[in-house]
This record gives sequence, C-alpha cells and structure tokens, in this order.
Amino acid sequence: MNFSFSKVFVLILLPFGLFAQDTRYLSQHEIAFNYSPPSRWSYNFEITNRNTFPEEDKPYSVQHLEFSHFTTYESGFYGSLSLGLRYRNRDWFEPGRSNELRLTQQYNYARNYNQYRLGHRFRIEQRFYDTETVHRARYRLNLDFPLQGLRLDDGEFYTAISLETLYSISALEKPELNQRFTLTLGNQISGTLKLQIAAECRKEDLTLDQENRVFFYTSAKIKL
Repeated sequence: MNFSFSKVFVLILLPFGLFAQDTRYLSQHEIAFNYSPPSRWSYNFEITNRNTFPEEDKPYSVQHLEFSHFTTYESGFYGSLSLGLRYRNRDWFEPGRSNELRLTQQYNYARNYNQYRLGHRFRIEQRFYDTETVHRARYRLNLDFPLQGLRLDDGEFYTAISLETLYSISALEKPELNQRFTLTLGNQISGTLKLQIAAECRKEDLTLDQENRVFFYTSAKIKL
C-alpha cells in the first residue's frame, strides 16, 4: 500500500479552516444504481437523503428525500450527453416548505492521462417550486485517480478533487453565485460496487449574503 490514510484525512479537513464559526454542517447519504447495456446508452437511478447536524438551538433534522434519474448517451470517445429528472420532497419533513421538480441537461467530457482522469461537466437546470422557477448554470472541473498503481482494481482506493461554480437566476430573487470544493475518497469493493465518503465546502450567495456550508457525504454506487 503506497499511500497514507492520515495524509488523505488531513487533506479532506484542510479546507474547513477557511470557514467561519457560523458555518452550517449537513450530511447527505446516497445509493445509486447504474445500468450500462452494450450500447451507447446508460441509465442512472439515485435515492438521496439530507440531514442537518444538531446545533445549540436546533436538534438533528431531516431536510429532504430525493429521487433522481439520468439517461446518458455516449456522444464520442470522451464526451456524453445526459437528460435528468429529479424530485425533492421537503414537505414530509418540514411542512410548508416547497417541494422541487428539477430538469437537467448535461454535457460531460472526461479524458485519461496515464492514471489521472480529468473531467469537465456543464449543466443547465430548471428548478420548479410552488411559487417560482429558478434557472441555474453549473460548471465542474474534476480530477480523479487511483491511490494504488496506474489503474483501479477491485479492493483498491481512489480519490477525486472537484471545483464547481454555479450561477442561478429567477424572476423573484437576485442572481446568486455559488462555489463548491469537494474531496472524495472511494473504494472499488468489486466490479459492481463502489463505496465513497466525501467532504464538500460550499460558499453560497457570494455576491449578496454569503453563507458557508459543509457537507459530509456517504454513497454506494451499484452497477447492474
């Protein structure tokens, strides 16, 4: 084994020092099913749950439950086009909060450079709420690579580093600019299962009332 868990742990925690004490902390847990038949098409289904950490005046709480689907078409050697549908239910856990229906159009370009894979992801989203529609553009730069050797084999670890910029506009609110930085550690358990943990630092509403949030993620990705 040619890497140190302690170094990866320090790397994940390092960005938290950039945040103020009033940062909000949340956790998010996901299970994803991926189906890739012998064609250019592939399909993804996800179930996601988001929770808040207890605070001085607020107990632990569930924020929402989310169901997502993406259909993807491989458009070339390195590119793909996707169409996504997401339903986020908030009302079950916080009565009065608007649920969300989201449509996503995506282009992804990823290319390998030896053991490193560099990816660019562009997304356009329409987020439908009870009282408004929010249009959002997103760009993510992502680098992932195995931590043991030149390729990822069963039982081995990998990591990913990503930086994403988001810009939202709507008729009822002023434009909003967000920035996200994510560090991920994963393990290829087998040819059909990956497990991941991640930490994400979010700088939200940079041009107006800036807010800091830190997310801790766990996910299981199952290949059907």
